[in-house]
Amino acid sequence: MKSTSLATGFLLTLGFFTACQTMEPTTTTTPAVQTPIWQSDAYRLYRDKVVQGPHEARALSATELVSNYVSPANDRQSPRIEFKFSINGKDNEMTPGLNHLLVAVPRPGGGPIETPPIVFGQRYVDAVPATADTYLAPNTPIKIRLDLRPVLADFKKQGFYTMFKGDKLYQQDFKHVYVAGGTAPLSWDFDNLTNKPELEMKDPDGDGIYEATLTLNQPAATKTTAASWKKVINTADFPQYSSDHPLADALYNLALEEARRAVEPDSTFRTGKEWAGVWTRDVSYSIILAQASLQPKVAMKSLMRKVSPTGRIIQDTGTGGAYPCSTDRIIWATAAWEVYQATGNEAWLRKVYPIIRQSIADDVQNAYDPATGLVRGESSFLDWREQTYPRWMQPVDIYQSENLGTNVVHYQANVVLAQMAARLGQPGVAAQHKRQAANIKDAINQHLWQADKGYYGQFLYGRTALVLSPKAEALGEALCVLFGIVEGERAQQVVSKTPTVPFGIPCIYPQIPGIPPYHNDAVWPFVQSFWALAAA
Repeated sequence: MKSTSLATGFLLTLGFFTACQTMEPTTTTTPAVQTPIWQSDAYRLYRDKVVQGPHEARALSATELVSNYVSPANDRQSPRIEFKFSINGKDNEMTPGLNHLLVAVPRPGGGPIETPPIVFGQRYVDAVPATADTYLAPNTPIKIRLDLRPVLADFKKQGFYTMFKGDKLYQQDFKHVYVAGGTAPLSWDFDNLTNKPELEMKDPDGDGIYEATLTLNQPAATKTTAASWKKVINTADFPQYSSDHPLADALYNLALEEARRAVEPDSTFRTGKEWAGVWTRDVSYSIILAQASLQPKVAMKSLMRKVSPTGRIIQDTGTGGAYPCSTDRIIWATAAWEVYQATGNEAWLRKVYPIIRQSIADDVQNAYDPATGLVRGESSFLDWREQTYPRWMQPVDIYQSENLGTNVVHYQANVVLAQMAARLGQPGVAAQHKRQAANIKDAINQHLWQADKGYYGQFLYGRTALVLSPKAEALGEALCVLFGIVEGERAQQVVSKTPTVPFGIPCIYPQIPGIPPYHNDAVWPFVQSFWALAAA
């Protein structure tokens, strides 16, 4: 079945990428000289190990890996620290996209790097200059100061403070103040600021000036990196794999164990260590790659957790807060279909069908562009705007942009809905969404294809006239091949000509200079998995 091959592809690709990027090799010697299975200037791959310069990761058996790899310190982080304040762990200080700016470089005379007391809701921009080749020094201490006195004065005067959106924060509801941002240990994950006590601001002397002192760019030596792995969880009920390559066997078993670890106590999938709860796009892509086959009941529960009381798919947070600036929630539909393919559960099909149909109907009204035939909205999963969009773009600009990956998932959602409708005896609905899918496919090939490059452009963007960004967008390129947006010789072009780097396919190419790695200047394992499947 299709979902089984996806599972195998995901587990192997994720495993190999993990070995090349993050496992820490051992210095154990081999009995005889081996010939590499594959090699490049960056690393060499053998049956039982990966060697990168002086470092080596080795499979001791099908259930044990060891490594001596140590990540280098990240000495190329930008000193431009964007942040904003958060009352009670909400994005409620200023309009999304409008942030404070601190330039974390040494001050004249050696003074501390700190902000003046910044009045809540009034943007602060540091005037200290920093050139494009200035980077954040290791272990940089900063102090961020917040003047909350106007808020406290309104509490005293009228019992509430009016937030920038017009809603009222009542005095009895005021609990905590946090600082959020994009440079570690700061985080833009507002919903989980309450789980990061170091980001809570304090006012010990009660003068209304809150402070937080943080250390930026801490060396890799202070971070935990696995030096070994040994299987401890029973995964015998999952599909098994074995070969004459010990490294592949061990990485497959590691991936099975990680799949089982991804389940929360409430039987939903964990998005990641730093991202608690269920996230629509994250669980959907995982379900498509493997979890529909491995853990279908958990997949069903996780998907239903992301449905609103009105029966719509919930959009994850992103630029502008969420929907409709971000519109990739619809990948949920393909994940739901993957679960049906893996289980044949007709009750599940009847349950998800109206949810998908209503969500697409909303999108047609809010995000489908009749002029181009494309769908508006932020890049799927690339939702930290400065990481993949020009600095000048505001939330409205990102809403107006028409991204490759997001359009491909809308195409596939219409294909899926048409297939569901046909199975449920709704031929009119099936025909409607087949036409809608075909329109999106035609628009992608008309507006986003770059014949001179042999792959698609990143997105259409612009305020008065849309133009095509010529960058490659890895997830979108891969999904175009997998979902049939591109076919035949042109599909081979996409796979052969889309730019890659020594460790895989980067999220975007070329990178944005002066922006620290995250989505920018990075290879993401799940995207690499989709790329490997597209290549296959």
